[in-house]
Amino acid sequence: MAPPSSARIVLLTGLLVHALASGLGGARAQEVRDEAVDRAIDSALRTGQYDQAAAVLARMANSGNAEAQYQLASLYRSGRGVPLDEALAFKWMKAAAERGHVKAQFNLGSMYLAGRGVGRDADQARIWLSKAKAQGYQDADLLLSNLAARQSKESPASPLAAPAAKDTPNGRPMQKTTTENGRPLILDAALRGQADAIRQLIAGGADIASRDDEGNTAVALAAAAGQVSALNALLSAGADADAKNKAGETPLMLAAAKGRSDIVERLLEKRADSTATAPGGASVLSMAVRGCQEPIIRALIKHGADTKLLLDGEVSLLMLAATTCDERVVRLLLAEGIPVNVADQRGHTALWLAASRGDPGIVSALLSGAADPGIGDRDGAMPLHAALESGRAEAATILLSRDKNIERRTPTGNTPLILAAQAGLNGIVQDLLRRGAMRDAKNNQGYTALMIATRAGHVEVVTTLINAGADRNLRNKKRETAGDIAAALGHATIAQMLK
Repeated sequence: MAPPSSARIVLLTGLLVHALASGLGGARAQEVRDEAVDRAIDSALRTGQYDQAAAVLARMANSGNAEAQYQLASLYRSGRGVPLDEALAFKWMKAAAERGHVKAQFNLGSMYLAGRGVGRDADQARIWLSKAKAQGYQDADLLLSNLAARQSKESPASPLAAPAAKDTPNGRPMQKTTTENGRPLILDAALRGQADAIRQLIAGGADIASRDDEGNTAVALAAAAGQVSALNALLSAGADADAKNKAGETPLMLAAAKGRSDIVERLLEKRADSTATAPGGASVLSMAVRGCQEPIIRALIKHGADTKLLLDGEVSLLMLAATTCDERVVRLLLAEGIPVNVADQRGHTALWLAASRGDPGIVSALLSGAADPGIGDRDGAMPLHAALESGRAEAATILLSRDKNIERRTPTGNTPLILAAQAGLNGIVQDLLRRGAMRDAKNNQGYTALMIATRAGHVEVVTTLINAGADRNLRNKKRETAGDIAAALGHATIAQMLK
């Protein structure tokens, strides 16, 4: 996925907005914000919503939150939710390090050593690694020791020679080692699609099961980046196609989330697990559906992916598709027999979500699939109400052809006629009046459709209601008539019509 985004995205955004609102000064406020970031990142990792996490983290990073800056830098380093960009990764890592974030200090030192996002600078690396060491970060101590040992073997006049290589990690000549500053070179080679370098590294003893800080193997990095040749080199060497990272994601999940259809096909050929799920319930298929990746969805279904699983909040795959995808994806899932009338924790069915979104093709598809327009949410709002409140005339027209109860009210007492008047949908207003809708029905505040249309300034709707015989003398709970409302709001044309 609000795009109609899912409840999970709303929760993620809410957590971070709450954190921002808790204030920028003081140690206690920083602690609260960091806890909120941790919860939000955990939520994003479990549901694959990296793009949403990146967008909100960027706002927090710009406000000076060190944890958000560190996490955003990590996303730019791995290319999750944002394009892979080592320069931006360096920028945000440095910002977090300057605010005392110990992991950022260590990683900044490592980036200076490796020349990732910045030119190589051993002196700067030593400075930042020393800062991390001073805060008790043991890995920094180890890297400082390795740096000192390496520099003691080097002569400024005679740098270590290395044989030239056409295809090497980081675009540099191959060294007689499989790691650089503690990071396995095979990971960077996989990320960049350097298949020849991968083969050389493996021949030199590189561990194909090596992982980065997030627990991603070389296979996972190649899969997420869409590097087919690198993936083939790794799989041919016997790399695990189903190795999960710290978030519980497999390479197949990462490829599906990124829309890498060629990678997905290759992994499925290698019998990668199409039914795997992450700790939060997200699956390979749900990640593909969330991204509306139709070819990938078809491939996964063909290989036995579970179409009937429910995600957090009792959200079905059909609900995800109805919220964000096109009609083809919805019909594809309907053909798999997904129950069409199940509701999420808020009582929203796939039809309710499609109606709120206002896509007439999806609404029609769901109705053809036996979706019930008479199922409301937990507050009693029906799909027709959702369409009208969103001003979706086409979707509302389709629903009106199937839902015969045109006097059903929302929790605030609004009838479909009142909602159509509010949205200025004159064609729907005329249709409802022809069907015998009660033209003078009042909502909980005593407003009629005429009053509502007057307040919104919809001249055509007011004209239609007057011609249909709507009572212009009725009063709401404030004792106002439609004419009083028009005069108070300066709607001169309507005021004249109501005299």
